[in-house]
Order: sequence, then structure tokens, then C-alpha cells
Amino acid sequence: MAIHAEFNKLFEIMGSKRFLSLEGLGKEVPFFIHAYEIRNQRNIYIAIGNLQKRLKKEKGIETALVGLYDLVVEYFLEKGELEDVFKYEKENSKQVLLKDFTSIINPEEVIIPYFKKKREECNCRIMMVYQVGEVFPYLRTHIILNTLQSQIKDIPLVVFFPGEYIMSKELGFSLNLFGKFPGPYYRAFKLEDYLIRSGVHD
Repeated sequence: MAIHAEFNKLFEIMGSKRFLSLEGLGKEVPFFIHAYEIRNQRNIYIAIGNLQKRLKKEKGIETALVGLYDLVVEYFLEKGELEDVFKYEKENSKQVLLKDFTSIINPEEVIIPYFKKKREECNCRIMMVYQVGEVFPYLRTHIILNTLQSQIKDIPLVVFFPGEYIMSKELGFSLNLFGKFPGPYYRAFKLEDYLIRSGVHD
């Protein structure tokens, strides 16, 4: 499917009253995954920005766009430590960096406050998350979503994921980054399936 047609469908879903009111989810958390091929990432990022603008202009729907790489950069900028991080990266192994970054950029003290801030800035009705691959492996999508389950319950959260969201009896449930790095997660829905499952109408 061409990216333009793909995002027209996402606009139809995300702009619907049923989606915004979380109909058809039962008691599940309102988390959605839209997977894409990494080779299309540049155009996907452009399409995400256009989708945000279109939802605002045509539907009056405010969205919060959360970039995970932006989150990390802003965190170190606020601490006045970004230049130190660049220097530290050159002087240490990948194993040391992974251990330290995983400890520093932790869900409870960094991720949750950042998402709360982004939500409050625009009183959004949808949260969209991207830049997933840029923060691998020290930030894993399934860990972030597990952390946010208790925090985001009343609005949809959509993750644009470079890889596959596998849902099958044989393989189980897994967010497979770049098609190579699986992370178990079972609570999210495939965004494109919502149209079929819920019979979305405006």
C-alpha cells in the first residue's frame, strides 16, 4: 500500500468518533501499533507530521507527537549534560553505554513525566509515538508501553513502529524491531485492524 493511501486510512480511523471514545476495546488499554518498513522511515516521518496537521485542521483533534529520541536529547539538554554524553560515548564501550543509558533513562523517573508533560501541553485527544529505532536498545517499546499502561487509559496512544507486530498462536505476541529484535507485548492492537473490527464511521 502506498504511504499516501496508508495514511488516509489512518486519518479515517484516528479521526473517527468511535476511535476517540475508545469503543470496541472492552477493558483493554487504548494502545495501538502501526508497523512500517524501516526503508520507508523518512517518508513515514513526513506522513506522521502531515497526519498530525490534518487531524487538527480537518477534525479539530489535538494530538501530542512524542519522539523518543527527542525525549533523550531534551533530558540531557535540561541537565546541561548533552556535550558530556557525546564525550562519554566516544570513551566507552557499547556495553557500558547500554547499561548506563538504561539506568539513566528509566521509565518511572524520565518516561512517565515526559509523557505527562507532552499531554498537558496541548490537552491532546491522541498521543502518537515515533523515533523508536533511534533509541534502541536502551529504550525498548514493550517496556515503555508496560510502564504507560497505568498512566494512559482514557485516550488512544499510537506507536509508529519500524518492524512487525506479530500476533499469532504459533509465535505469540511480539514487537519485532527491524524484523530482528523481538520484544514480548500483548496488550496493544494493530491500528489498521480497528477499522475492520469496529466498523469505524464518523
